[in-house]
Amino acid sequence: MPHEPLDIDQQVEDLIRGPQYALPQAEKDRVLLDVLRERCHKIALVCPAYGRFLDRLGTPPETWRSLADVPLLPVAMFKHFFLTAVPPSEIVRELHSSSTSGQRPSRIPIDKTTAFRQTRALASILKEHLGGQRRPYLVLDAAESAAAGDTLSARGAAIRGVGNFASQTFFALRKTPEGDLESDWPAIEDFFRKYAAQPILLFGFTFMVWTRFVERAEERNLQFNASQAILLHSGGWKKLAARAVSKEQFNRRTAAVLGCSPEAILDFYGMIEQVGTVFVDCASGNKHAPAFADVVIRRPHTLEPVAVGEAGIIEVLSTLPASYPGQAILTEDQGVLLGVDDCPCGRKGSYFRFTKRIEQAEARGCGDTFAQAREI
Repeated sequence: MPHEPLDIDQQVEDLIRGPQYALPQAEKDRVLLDVLRERCHKIALVCPAYGRFLDRLGTPPETWRSLADVPLLPVAMFKHFFLTAVPPSEIVRELHSSSTSGQRPSRIPIDKTTAFRQTRALASILKEHLGGQRRPYLVLDAAESAAAGDTLSARGAAIRGVGNFASQTFFALRKTPEGDLESDWPAIEDFFRKYAAQPILLFGFTFMVWTRFVERAEERNLQFNASQAILLHSGGWKKLAARAVSKEQFNRRTAAVLGCSPEAILDFYGMIEQVGTVFVDCASGNKHAPAFADVVIRRPHTLEPVAVGEAGIIEVLSTLPASYPGQAILTEDQGVLLGVDDCPCGRKGSYFRFTKRIEQAEARGCGDTFAQAREI
């Protein structure tokens, strides 16, 4: 019988609109695998490098039997190759990852469809953690980090994404003449003076929250009575681990400064290569995949999926990208799979915890395949 393609766009829309943590893992595997088979097939037809990658593996989409069978791309490939599935005229924004000195950033082409989908998907996730109420929003960063433009950094993308829940937006940091960031204490204290008695939202990158806000507030003996505050934060744990700051200590001391419960300090895991797909802490401190995405933890030496309770390399899968092959990405992070469908918080699906960054290793094979032709 002829192949009847799924209406994958409608399927993805249904997943974004629906409840984010209600699908049992077995049902989720079936739904996502059907979408990813079709999406990867379509992208392979218009992205020659990705098409070669799938051809070389010799495992066409119709042979995939589980999410773990979807061919994964090492995240470093986006630093070395500009992988696009749309013509330049359809790219409305280019996302750039953070990069240290001497490193190339990832370059991610975004078209209108993907941009719209990412925005709505992130809002759908956060609504389940924050509710639908807009609230005063304090960004623990400088305004320049979210400046408008055709390119956007990881910080800017996250600030803007969380900002969809803002009634008003304020910035807690300012740039010094030397280009560093410092706390703008008049602005911070004015914010809490006006809004501490009502629900408020804060966001920042973990290391900056700690070094530019929490430690500085403690030095000043400042405590804000913001009992209805929620702080979202992401990234930077490697630097805090070097300072011997645990997640529990971070939550306790940050909550003490804000005057809220430690359970209101929500860490989320995400990456610029899959904007809109984030894994947010539940009340038990575990991270859950939303309905339109999933996570596979893989053993480092074999890349086989781990068993429950085992640590490995985090792979993230997402149905959102349409303008580039970002459906299955092997990260440079380590996590531990804690369980499936049985988290104490009641959310279904696999749940995990991030443990640490992995020392970078050269990704072999994929880059050679991509580089064979120079149309990229």
